[in-house]
Amino acid sequence: MRSLLVPYSLIVCFLLGGTKINAQHADLPRGVITDSVPIAESEGYNYALYLPENYTTARKWPVVFVFDIEGKGEKALEVFRQAPGSRNFILIGANNVENTTYESNFYTAKRLFDAVLDKFSIDRARIYLAGFGGGGRLATAIASISRDVDGVIACGAALPGNRNYQPEKNDFIFIGMVGDEDGNYREMTGTVNSLKSKKFESGLLVYEGDSFYPPGESIDKALRMLILKSIARGAVPEGTQIVDSLLKVDMDFNRMTERRGRSLYAFEDVEQLKEDYGNYVDKNVFRERKKEIRKTGQFRKQRNDNYGVEEEESYMLSDYLSFLSADLSKGDIAQLPAWEEEIKKLEKMEKGDNLARQKMASRTKNLLESGIREVIPALDTTNTDQMLFANAFMVLLNPDHEDAYLEVLRYSVKKGEYGMALFYLEQLLKQGFRDVARLNAMDDIALLRILPEYSDILEENGLKTLY
Repeated sequence: MRSLLVPYSLIVCFLLGGTKINAQHADLPRGVITDSVPIAESEGYNYALYLPENYTTARKWPVVFVFDIEGKGEKALEVFRQAPGSRNFILIGANNVENTTYESNFYTAKRLFDAVLDKFSIDRARIYLAGFGGGGRLATAIASISRDVDGVIACGAALPGNRNYQPEKNDFIFIGMVGDEDGNYREMTGTVNSLKSKKFESGLLVYEGDSFYPPGESIDKALRMLILKSIARGAVPEGTQIVDSLLKVDMDFNRMTERRGRSLYAFEDVEQLKEDYGNYVDKNVFRERKKEIRKTGQFRKQRNDNYGVEEEESYMLSDYLSFLSADLSKGDIAQLPAWEEEIKKLEKMEKGDNLARQKMASRTKNLLESGIREVIPALDTTNTDQMLFANAFMVLLNPDHEDAYLEVLRYSVKKGEYGMALFYLEQLLKQGFRDVARLNAMDDIALLRILPEYSDILEENGLKTLY
């Protein structure tokens, strides 16, 4: 057979070896997740596995390889198993992918693909990838350089940073999933719109919240979208016979979305349903459903609230990211009060009665927080100003982040900003921090501990002091 990954750049020689076609009967439990299934002749490499209860080698099965960038294959499969429709797929959770280079993870994925395709009875026309967060970027990257991947479900993130691994040709189905408070919301919606403009068979599914682990009902819908688009490609023999049953479930999902107070999303979902089912069902079904949603006051309010939000969010993010980059580069702690005021504005917006702006404020904060989380480990720890600004900014966004408070103490003492250190110590204790032993073990705040004000703050909070 063809190698699952296209010969490309650094991986050419490795991939020329190909893959055997030898579906073996696997003496493994059915209907449950089995973790750490070893890969033969690959010491230390293994994967999590779900085999359908009625798995048999007498038929070919679709497979979904699921990537969590932390290599937690079992956890990734547990998320997928929340979806009732997942019982019709073989599910494979990658245990050895890491937050490293794409090339390194390509090698790991190749071992996994070879082992699974050799061992199980796989439908070669229905090889799918899925991933959460960075795992979604990895899934898209693999599909973009592959001739054999038939679809991707990317949750929370989609586009690899390396443009060589971004999708350009309509070679696979793409389903993007994102929470409506996720900092990557605009990236995902922009990705799907871009792929649609390139004539990709693609779809967008927006669920509530900010986690890149979607609820089971949303994964179930994503799997239905994947099945429908595979039927349209002719990859599911006699697939048209199940279209009506799929539509019934999708219409129930659509009505449930409306009942949960998400009328605007339900309305937009009808457009996706029309795209997916338009060749099989009278389109009047979708026109009538849209009329039903339009009649409700909830829909009209949400539609009105949503006017202008996309443009406002675009300008806001552009300004915030530009100013944050400049302030971080200079380590300009004098700008922290201004940032505190901006964050207060976002928090006030989150408590307002405009749902669209509530969600916008939440995902803006989440984007800023995820961005600063990624930046901090990459900073030069000898650059006191940058480290101090970055950790103080993290505290503004997430007052529960104890490690960030402690880093502020460390770098403010190093900078000689004792007033700042005492202020953040007081705020840390107000958040419920009581680990004085940890404070005592920090050699770099020794000069802070000898100040009378330091002991006063500890005593005021019922804690023992060293002096």
